[in-house]
This record gives sequence, structure tokens and C-alpha cells, in this order.
Amino acid sequence: MSGGLVLGVDLATAAVRVLAVDAGTGEVVGSASEPLPPPTVPGPGQQEQRPVHAPVARDVVRAVTAGLGPRAAHVGALAVSATSGSVVPTDARGRPIGPALLYADQRGADLAPAAGAASTVGRLAWLAAAFPTARYLHVPDVVVADLSGRLVTDTSHALKAGVDPVAARWPDRLLTAAGIPVAALPELVHPGDVVGEVRREVAADLGLPPGVEVVAGMTDGCTAQLAAGAVSPGRTTGVLGTTLVLKGVAVQEVTGLEGAVYSHLAPDGSWWPGGASNTGAGVLAGTPDLAAADAAAARLGPSPWTAYPLPGKGERFPFARPDATAFLLGPGTPSAPELHRALLDGVALVERLGLQRLAALGVGSTDHRVVGGGTRSAVWTTIRASALGRPVSLPAEPSSAFGAAVLAAAVLTGDPVPATADRMVRSAAVVDPDPAQVGPLDEAYCRLTSELRHRGWLDD
Repeated sequence: MSGGLVLGVDLATAAVRVLAVDAGTGEVVGSASEPLPPPTVPGPGQQEQRPVHAPVARDVVRAVTAGLGPRAAHVGALAVSATSGSVVPTDARGRPIGPALLYADQRGADLAPAAGAASTVGRLAWLAAAFPTARYLHVPDVVVADLSGRLVTDTSHALKAGVDPVAARWPDRLLTAAGIPVAALPELVHPGDVVGEVRREVAADLGLPPGVEVVAGMTDGCTAQLAAGAVSPGRTTGVLGTTLVLKGVAVQEVTGLEGAVYSHLAPDGSWWPGGASNTGAGVLAGTPDLAAADAAAARLGPSPWTAYPLPGKGERFPFARPDATAFLLGPGTPSAPELHRALLDGVALVERLGLQRLAALGVGSTDHRVVGGGTRSAVWTTIRASALGRPVSLPAEPSSAFGAAVLAAAVLTGDPVPATADRMVRSAAVVDPDPAQVGPLDEAYCRLTSELRHRGWLDD
């Protein structure tokens, strides 16, 4: 089965990436990317970016269609994915009139204390005060508006604004209390809904045929889950990028652990519960040569140090502690290679703890799949499998752009999302645990959880 093509558009913090994928076979037939302006930090707790996502997305789509040549005429649908919680003020047509406040920006938190520290409501409240005549969109909505002419946001990207994902309804009372005019927010739609078609003049500019459907997307964590094919009960995914996101599948909504676990409503009516830890590959940002450091870590073996690696203050999952900070306990001061190994082990053990916490809420894992930039390290992937004590699998195309393409393909072919993912996602490798590492990492896990309980960050 092949023929129709779909585009997956991923708006990461660093770049826009677009994949062209065969909707029947899952074969990637074209790709391109272009960097975005680096985020800036105007003040403490602030992180913003120039809102050029729409023109950059156009450039990247143009590059993909040029590479496809005549096959570009077979593109039938596209979907857009981005990091959740990044918002931007726009005019009535969805064109930015101010900076994009990124997910880590804490402006407005004092204006919406009832929403919680991880909520988008604070950023929306700050924008409402700073740009009182604007519309307020999530970053992917700006690209969707540019392509389709319609201002909407999906319940996945808007979940952390407190929306009702089933009814697709904004939390009017919460927003009004924070000074956010509900009329300035876009219509809510469900992931997988057809928003409209690429406008004829835009399609001509981008080298697309008339009638390409624009499909409401999901957050990059959800589209990474789609790229892993982990969208059926029993399957989980660990998305190891700058942060570590763990996600599973349930038939009912799952929440808990004081807000650490939340659920996205999937297009097929299932729920994808999970949580996002602040730990992840971001803790390795200062390592000059990651390949050499990984090789040294492999020679050292499991670390005698007990690490909870955090890049700054606060943790969201597997427990919610805004006061949590990184710690490293062990025999003296580690060398640079020893510290690197301790950090690799620490993130892997947080992954184990997160899966255990999800299992305690009824979200089991019999098939764990790993995606994200961290999978480029074979050493780290083996450590993760050894920390879990079971194999992990790597999909052939572990990107959020591919997951967005799967979402678009389900609309184009009319098949349910799980069946579409099963058809399109291919496994690249299965990584087994290293028997020599399993026992020491078990002991390290006991040390870590004991320390977390001692600090009061983890209950029994």
C-alpha cells in the first residue's frame, strides 16, 4: 500500500523540521530543516523567542516539495507538532505582534497562582496585560493559521492551559480570574480533526497541490509517542531529549501524583497518560565531546555515585517538587568521566522510577520504546535497558515530525491512529540489558529511591 504522501511539521525550540512520508508504507521520501532564532533570556525566569515560525515553516516545506519534484502533487495532508505551553500574541489573522513566550517562561505566574506552576495560564495572563488587544495563540496555531487561514488550537497543545479535552472547552472561570479575555482565545478542536485546507495561494507558493488537508496536531511528546508506535495499551515510550518524557496508554483518563501525571486525549478516544521530568540530556550540555565521554562511561561501568540530575531548581515528574535540586552523593569528588557516567545512570534510574510510578496508577508497560536525541548514544541506551532490566526498542524514525505525519496519514487513509501507527512505524533495533550492569544498577536504584524518600520528595 503506497501512493499518498503526508507532511509532518515539527516546531522544536531550535529548528523547524518537515518530513514527507508515504501514508501507506511509512517510508520517509523527503526531509528538510531550518534553524530558528536562539531563545533569549530578558530577565530571571524568562525565556522568549522571535516568532518567525510561520515563515521558517514555509521555507522548509518549500525545500521538501522541491526535493520531491513531481511527487509533491501526491501530498494530501499535513499536521503540525510543537512543544506544549509556548504562546504568542497575534493580530486578528494570527500574525505575531510580540515575542513567543516559551514553555519555561515564568512570567505571569503571580497572576494565575490557582493554575499551578506548570500551567500556561500565567504566560497567557502576562500577554493579556502586555498586549491587551491581541489574540493569544500557541506557537503551532500560528503556523496553522498561516497555512489554512483559520485560528484554532488543539486540546493537546492547550492541555496545560486547563482545557477540558473531552468537551474541547476553555476553563472560563480560571481564565477570567487571571485577567485573560476568553474571546481572545481561538476555537478548540480535537487532535486529528481536519482544520481546513491549505489556502490556494499558499499551496501555490509552497509547491503543494490544491486541497491539502490541515490536520490538528498534538504536542511533540505525543507525536514522539506516535513515532514510537506506542499507542496501544501495554506500550510505553521514553522520549529522551533535553528533558525526559514518559508516556503510556490507558482506556480512561489517568492523573495523579499531585499533578505530576496528566493525560492527553488521543484521536481514537484512548488516553495517553504520562509526565515530563526536568532531567534529561540537557544536564550534559557542558560536555565538550559526548562520544568520547560515552566511551569512557562504558569502560567505567555503573557509577558508585548516586545522582539525581537536574539542570536547575524544580522537578515535575516522577514527583512534583518545585524546590527540588540536583544532588550527587558518593565517595569523594568524581572526575569528569566519572561524573558523566553518574549523570547517564541517574537519568536512566529516573526513567525506571517514572515507569514504576505510572504502573502504580494502572499504566502498565510490557513494551518500552525509546525515542528522542538521547537515542543517538548507544552507550546510554544500553544503560537505560540495563536500569530497567529488560529490552527496549528503537523505531527507525524516532522524530516528532514523523509522528505528526502518522497523525496526518490516519486522516488521509481513514484508518484508526493505532492501526496507522502499526502500519507505518518500523523498528530499527532492540537493545538488550547488559547482564554485568543490571545488578549494580539495581543497587543504585535502591540508593536513589532511599535518598528521595529521606528528603521527603518521594512517598512509599
